[in-house]
Amino acid sequence: MAQSGISSSIPEVIQKFLVKDKVVVVTGGARGLGFSFALGLAQAGANIAAIDLDVAPGPHFERLSQCGGKHRYYRADVTNYEVLKATIDSIARDFGSIDGCIPAAGIIRDRPFLQHTPEDLIDTMNVNVIGVFLTVQLCAAKMSAQGTGGSVVCISSTAGHRSLFPQTISAYTASKYAVRGLVKQIASELAQHKIRVNSISPGVIKTDMLESVMQANPTRRKLFESSNAMQRLGNSEELVGMVLCLMSDASTFTTGQDFLVDGGQI
Repeated sequence: MAQSGISSSIPEVIQKFLVKDKVVVVTGGARGLGFSFALGLAQAGANIAAIDLDVAPGPHFERLSQCGGKHRYYRADVTNYEVLKATIDSIARDFGSIDGCIPAAGIIRDRPFLQHTPEDLIDTMNVNVIGVFLTVQLCAAKMSAQGTGGSVVCISSTAGHRSLFPQTISAYTASKYAVRGLVKQIASELAQHKIRVNSISPGVIKTDMLESVMQANPTRRKLFESSNAMQRLGNSEELVGMVLCLMSDASTFTTGQDFLVDGGQI
């Protein structure tokens, strides 16, 4: 959607980073990185359609109400095509358009390769790859039909660039390499529809998922903190600037790229 009501007192270069009135779909949007992306975009003027598995989001979700735009929560499983399609259809009707998509829903199984079960692999690929594929496909179809273009920001990882041994996350690593490959391919295909597709690769970011890994193996905290040049864990808010840039008109000639936000890990 076209931006409107932006004060002429704001420098033109800053206006390019605003996403006022854009409708952005965020999967995994009720918590963790997904919620951080949703909140940051809402603060920059976007309307947020958050998708997650919970029956209802936690109280923190109401922070979106303070941002002045429109937001709504939808319960759906990103691996269930029919449910996800019905949800994306509902979002398009409720908001009038879909201008951006961040498929941030993801899971991790931390277990040695020889102990990874078929269920570990299937569950991880279903959420981290198939869920991303289907979410982007359904949202991009809406963007194409609108004829207005849009932006997609997928979430890979430093695990999608190299082995993070001694972490034991083989299925997760495979899924994040897959995300980067998917971005390269569909960016080429969707460019004709004025849809840009990029990804970010976060390093070790403090999330509930990472906390669970560190609690299960306390030695991992020191390992994570020493794995990058800054010698610390990152905060989810430190990813928001890159997401905002890629979702906004500040990056209109950028597609098919992956951006590391990792404190100098890679």
